[in-house]
Amino acid sequence: MTNTTTTISPAPTKAPPRSTRTSEITYIILFLAILFSVPIAQTLIELRRHERVQFTDVFRYAPTDTNLRQYEKNLEDKSVFQQSLRPPMQQFYFQTLRDPGSKAILGRPGWIFYRPDVRYLIEPNSPEPGDPSSTFLTPEDHTTLRDSVVAAIVRFRDQLKQRNIALLVIPIPGKPSIYPDQLPYVSTQSLHSPTQDLLAALNKQNVHTIDLFTLFHSLRQTESKPLYLQTDTHWTPQGAELAAQAVADHIRTLNLAPKPSRDFLTTPITVQRIGDILEMTQVPNIRSYFPPEPVLCTRISDSRTGPLIPTPADRPGSFRHPSRESQILVLGDSFCRIYQTPEPQSLGHIPTTQPDANSARRPLPGSAGFISHLAFHLKAPLDYIISDGGASTDVRRKLATNAQLLAGKTLVIWQFIERDIRLGREAWQDIPLPTQLDN
Repeated sequence: MTNTTTTISPAPTKAPPRSTRTSEITYIILFLAILFSVPIAQTLIELRRHERVQFTDVFRYAPTDTNLRQYEKNLEDKSVFQQSLRPPMQQFYFQTLRDPGSKAILGRPGWIFYRPDVRYLIEPNSPEPGDPSSTFLTPEDHTTLRDSVVAAIVRFRDQLKQRNIALLVIPIPGKPSIYPDQLPYVSTQSLHSPTQDLLAALNKQNVHTIDLFTLFHSLRQTESKPLYLQTDTHWTPQGAELAAQAVADHIRTLNLAPKPSRDFLTTPITVQRIGDILEMTQVPNIRSYFPPEPVLCTRISDSRTGPLIPTPADRPGSFRHPSRESQILVLGDSFCRIYQTPEPQSLGHIPTTQPDANSARRPLPGSAGFISHLAFHLKAPLDYIISDGGASTDVRRKLATNAQLLAGKTLVIWQFIERDIRLGREAWQDIPLPTQLDN
């Protein structure tokens, strides 16, 4: 019997029609054209404007985590397409979906929140990333960001203590910590803030602190006026004044208050305040949905030297009382700046019945913030250094180059908004004190 093997050859692969292959090539070319048209157009525009080509910055600096993030941010900020297309898209999303963008969260009617304030409350205490140029993001000792903040504050306390200067630390509650019920889908009027854990850790290290969280939650039950602006990240004048009074009382309890030496005058001023969160969203015409908030401020003036606002002789961001008698230095951020020092006119105005040629240069309202009210309750002059968003490190860096502001001090008050504990600009660096001046 003969075995017959039959070989079955595979059917020949049918080549795709020429029209299909042509379509695929066309789509690939179109995709690549779209992909590369934006950077090419951006480069041509920058060359035409005689500007530095942004994408080349990636070769100018070491490829660390910090540098790459900054590089990405610069590309976004300088993008012509982003500048021209993003505003109308943001306006469309807000009008149709009520989405204010990546920096804000729309709350209950009339309220809007700064997203990093909410992030701080809901994100866990994360590990300290350490050196941003390092390959390893988690250190071997598992140090958390809160631990690093505690260490930085204790270090600063010890530096001051060597010069017989006391330190009082004041973390300021963010708006969602006090008004969580104004957030969408949140009904409770009480929300535990991680800052209260930081206060407990600092108290174990014998660092002087004051708990404004408990105070503000209590005041919500008794005060008819709100403690925070509805469309702004900051407190109202009422909140700033009540905080200043509580801090002054606490300083006296600690026996750190200077001897009363000044008389102050008060002047009520109404300000139409436009929220800074509206500015940060960059949504065109968003102000039309949130009218300015009228707030009553109380301007404080030294009876002999006038308002406690910087003069051209002061360094940027700092104020030294003309009497040179201040025993207290305040280090703070925009919570100390608001109502205290001149601000952009885009954030509001002072209503006037008569046209005022100087209204464009008028502070809003000036010398009516937390610092002036603290001086009023202590009846003593104060010096201060303010840096918006820079209370974690920048204020101490400015102090390191301004030895005169530390001369003669017996108390330093360090104020910072709670979100900076985890999201602070430049983190919490170890900054040396300025050279001690001879007495």
